[in-house]
Amino acid sequence: MMKRIGAVALTAAVAGTLVLTALAQEPETSVPTAPDGTGAAITVNGTALDLTGLPAGWEGLPMRLIAESDHGSASWFPEENLSSFSIAGAYIQVSFADGTVTVDDTLLEGVTAQVVDGVTFLPASVFDGLEGFSVTSEGGSVAITTPNGAPLVQLAYAVADAANVGYGMSVDAEALTAYGIDGSNFEEVAGFFPMITSPDTVIVGKVAEGKLDALTEQLDAYRQQQYDTFSWYLSQNLPKVEDARTVTSGDYILFLIGENADAGVAAFESGVEALQAQAR
Repeated sequence: MMKRIGAVALTAAVAGTLVLTALAQEPETSVPTAPDGTGAAITVNGTALDLTGLPAGWEGLPMRLIAESDHGSASWFPEENLSSFSIAGAYIQVSFADGTVTVDDTLLEGVTAQVVDGVTFLPASVFDGLEGFSVTSEGGSVAITTPNGAPLVQLAYAVADAANVGYGMSVDAEALTAYGIDGSNFEEVAGFFPMITSPDTVIVGKVAEGKLDALTEQLDAYRQQQYDTFSWYLSQNLPKVEDARTVTSGDYILFLIGENADAGVAAFESGVEALQAQAR
């Protein structure tokens, strides 16, 4: 069973299996250490992390904070004596037996995890070579960008949060095809397809020129598929499907099935307005 990594539970689990970095005798108000050795300030896609709860004496990147701030997750597997972090499509695994780190099934040579008071820290190099990721450090500030920092992806998350939609499988060209939607109808697209027990869907995209009618027809067909399914399967979800929305704003389109469709549409419209203002 997966559990969130907690300081007490994780410390107990790794005791004796991974030599923890000894903490310096510093006052509680001491400033923690950034990857470049200066006072720490870390942002993820422009949003500052709250580092006040971290233990003193750390070096590197606090992985749970980073993952969860970017709509990812941190999990602990006591039977395997390891933890994992899911961040914007990247899967990072830490073995507590020897501190080794694996990224998307590739063992990182020369990279070792640091665990302080149950909190896992990794060097910035864990993101090297991952598409859409970067880590820069200047004047004591560490800035991390991920694929989730793309404006359209951020808009998709904003719509999902407003509509109370659970994050399912990320929308991409391959996923669109699997659901009968032609990805070439979009210049760019982001969002989430549903889990098997829910119809919840967010598709946000910039429509390719001349493709609106074809795209609308395909989205209608997708909605009908969801209606047909949830008419007999977990029918408590059917009202959400009946309240599905297809909304356009300028060159952008939203398809939404969610618990609070009105709020999702409002988030979409305000988000598109902001995107268009930036483009001016």
